[in-house]
Amino acid sequence: MTIYWGRAIAGALLLELVLFAVLVPISSVNRSLFLVAVPVGTLVFGYLVTFGVFRKARSGLWVNAALLGFVATAIYFGIVIASTGMAGAIATYGLALFVFANAMRLAGCLIAAFRLQRGTIASTSTVRNQRV
Repeated sequence: MTIYWGRAIAGALLLELVLFAVLVPISSVNRSLFLVAVPVGTLVFGYLVTFGVFRKARSGLWVNAALLGFVATAIYFGIVIASTGMAGAIATYGLALFVFANAMRLAGCLIAAFRLQRGTIASTSTVRNQRV
């Protein structure tokens, strides 16, 4: 199993950058829309970034996807602590939504690993079943 540290860290930075670029403008438009868009955005962009970063990886997909998700969450926590503090973020979202949105980031990454692994299994089984 290979752990792709560079891809995981770069993917985590990319994920947080994309989330910031998409969600911050929504927050200035409509607060209710923002509170709905955050968990949806973390799930969808977590999936897309992880899928893109690890699409050519063939081993350790689950570990690498989880690493990307955890590093992205750590980056987010670092930004939150440096700006408003955890209490400020929890006051904005509410505790349940705060925990749920961060869980959706990790879930999106792991769903991408599941999808990539299924594609890897399907492609290798197709090759084995072909006659030469």
